[in-house]
Amino acid sequence: MNSVVVKGFKDFFAKGPRLEMIRHDIPERDREWFANCRMHHLEQFPWITSDLVRTGMALWLIASAPLHAFLTVAALTGSLFVLECVLYSNIMRIAPETMRRLNMLRVLLLVRGCIWSLAIGIAVAAAPANGSGQAIFFGAAVVMIDTIFMTSLPLVGLGSNLAVMLAIGMALIRAKDVDPWLAAAMTLMMAMGVHYAIFSLYHLFATRRLRTRRLKTANETIEVLLSHYDQHGSDWLVEIDRDGRLERPSARMCAALGRDVEAVEGMHITSLLEPGPQWRELIRSAQALRQISNLTLPARFGDERRWWSISGCPVFDGEGNHTGYRAFVQDVTERHTAEERVRTMALTDALTGLANRPVFTARLSETLEACDKGEVCGVLFIDLDSFKATNDTFGHAAGDEVLRQTAERIAALARPGDTAARLGGDEFALLVTSAETAHDLVSRAEALVSALSRPMHVDGKTMPGGASVGVALGPRDGANGESLLRAADLALYEAKSRGRSCHVEYQPALLEERAERRRMECDLRHALERDEFEIHYQPLIDIATRQTKGYEALLRWNHPTRGSVPPSVFIPLAEDLDLINTIGTWVLREALAEAATWDENLTIAVNVSPAQMRGEALLGQVIGALAASGVAPERLELEITENLLVHECEVHTRLLHRLRAFGARIALDDFGTGYSSLNYLRSFPFDKLKIDRSFVRDLTCDGDSLSIVEMLLRLARDFSMETIVEGVENEGQFAALTAMGCDQVQGFLFGRPIPASELPPEIRKPVDAAPSLASEPIEWLRQRGCGALPRDTGYCQVSCRKC
Repeated sequence: MNSVVVKGFKDFFAKGPRLEMIRHDIPERDREWFANCRMHHLEQFPWITSDLVRTGMALWLIASAPLHAFLTVAALTGSLFVLECVLYSNIMRIAPETMRRLNMLRVLLLVRGCIWSLAIGIAVAAAPANGSGQAIFFGAAVVMIDTIFMTSLPLVGLGSNLAVMLAIGMALIRAKDVDPWLAAAMTLMMAMGVHYAIFSLYHLFATRRLRTRRLKTANETIEVLLSHYDQHGSDWLVEIDRDGRLERPSARMCAALGRDVEAVEGMHITSLLEPGPQWRELIRSAQALRQISNLTLPARFGDERRWWSISGCPVFDGEGNHTGYRAFVQDVTERHTAEERVRTMALTDALTGLANRPVFTARLSETLEACDKGEVCGVLFIDLDSFKATNDTFGHAAGDEVLRQTAERIAALARPGDTAARLGGDEFALLVTSAETAHDLVSRAEALVSALSRPMHVDGKTMPGGASVGVALGPRDGANGESLLRAADLALYEAKSRGRSCHVEYQPALLEERAERRRMECDLRHALERDEFEIHYQPLIDIATRQTKGYEALLRWNHPTRGSVPPSVFIPLAEDLDLINTIGTWVLREALAEAATWDENLTIAVNVSPAQMRGEALLGQVIGALAASGVAPERLELEITENLLVHECEVHTRLLHRLRAFGARIALDDFGTGYSSLNYLRSFPFDKLKIDRSFVRDLTCDGDSLSIVEMLLRLARDFSMETIVEGVENEGQFAALTAMGCDQVQGFLFGRPIPASELPPEIRKPVDAAPSLASEPIEWLRQRGCGALPRDTGYCQVSCRKC
């Protein structure tokens, strides 16, 4: 028996560690693939979870052991578990190359084996007499499992397991009731067995993987060549010598090149191909004697550019010497053109040719990830100020042309590395990667506002320009693409709220302001149905008699928690939310319904928002409200602001003429504060000019204000227009206006705006004098004697004073 054991040890040491079992000839091109196979084998086993289970079992085995041994094992295994979790996740994150991951895992697994050897050695040594066998069995199980787990890393597995077995052997040798020589012999035999087992398992693992790989490669080569030859009638076989020159060109290839056989024979293959990334890939593959599969690259002969798909493999003679290449070439020009068209459509906006939202978002994320500390990138979020009005007035074709011209101006300001994109509708964005400082980014925003403020010319018509820009700096205002784009969007909304045609840089306070705006938007959408709106009335005083000639209807929003919200706050919000038509219709109907109860000599003035002037809706709203109330059109004054006529003057003037022909009076509100122009005073004969309160405030102490008001009153008289001045608060102002020949005044001197319930009762007419109301506007028009009723609409479309 002893002689057999001795002979076995002699054979083992004579043959050495048998490293040839774990050495395999792996081609350079397959080393990354083989590393992936080894990595995949390791990832299949949940070794971190297994270590957690081992920790529990080890602690259970020595639960009755001395406390210091228990605590030592607990500290070792617990620390190891935390170390494994942290290092493994970091390895997978920071090491994209598989070979690097394997090297780092080797170190981690060796450290793991050393720590487990200490823990198991302590457990075996400290286990009670009746539990030592269980501890030894536990150690053997650990060795067996790790042998299978680390098959793809044989040296690491062998080293880790030898450390565990050595620890068990040392613990047994030190035990009092175990023969030390026997313990040493058993440890050595286990080491020999583990060595042979793990080397044999790795040999089987590597041999099988490599044979499968070679067989698959050979089959793929055969399949590629045969399939291209059999299935594609347009393919041609190309034979190339080891120097890259064509040999025995086929008739099909010569026909495709448009040359005879003598001209093609001996031609270098690279002379037909355009230099570029695909060309370099072809050269690298040929130099490395690698197979080529469906490599698409451009070819040029003469003035014609084609796209070829090349598949082939190197050719060797009987002695294994490389003699050249044999390949099949297919002309895929049409397919490549179609694929490029689809790829372009997927990456760009079809209307403007700029990048689309997905591409912009992806590049934004990539830019932020690549930003080093101290570098500045940014987003300029752009929105056209008057695009909706352009679409409504001139049509969608003109709107599309405006978007195209806008895109051209934005692209012209983009620098190399920047990305200009259309995000949707009239929203654009510019990703700036070339900014050196935050000030540089703001300067780019100023340039954008300036460029987009110039009018655009479409089909002989001039379209208004103007755009607002939100500026956000990365990564200061957003660490990722979504948050940075949201910051730019908030800045854009702030720019619009400041009057548009400007730029605003993002500030953290804008986030709360946006949230507050959202809440107010939600409240405003439900204000009408919750009966939170109320109309107050302020008297219009005849300056000669100091008698009330009428009232102006002023909208108030009584919010249950915010209190009275100023019109200057909620009216622009209603315009942005497209609620102004609904609210405006309600105001018209309520104001006229109230005016129907007054004396017939009192007028009612109602303000009209520029947003209500889009399209023909206002005409229908006015006629519907008049018909429902029975108020004569001559009693209604519609007040518009002068900046309404700056843009789309012809369209708005036409609508005002129709309203005036119907009988309503048109007043120009806040005259002198906007874009005052004698041209539109000439193009539309207003019934009344309303001079803004800003000129009245210093009327009695400022000679300039006095001169301006006097000039405006004289101008109105020259155009035969009635005049009214608002903001009169004292007798001195009233006396000055009387002396200058003003017709009417309005202000706190004669009364503040009050609800209808507080109006003087003497202005009410008797109940029996109420007008007869028609149920439909068309019937009301017929009652008024209109002789030109339309057939398809509910209001008159001619300029007659009858209706």
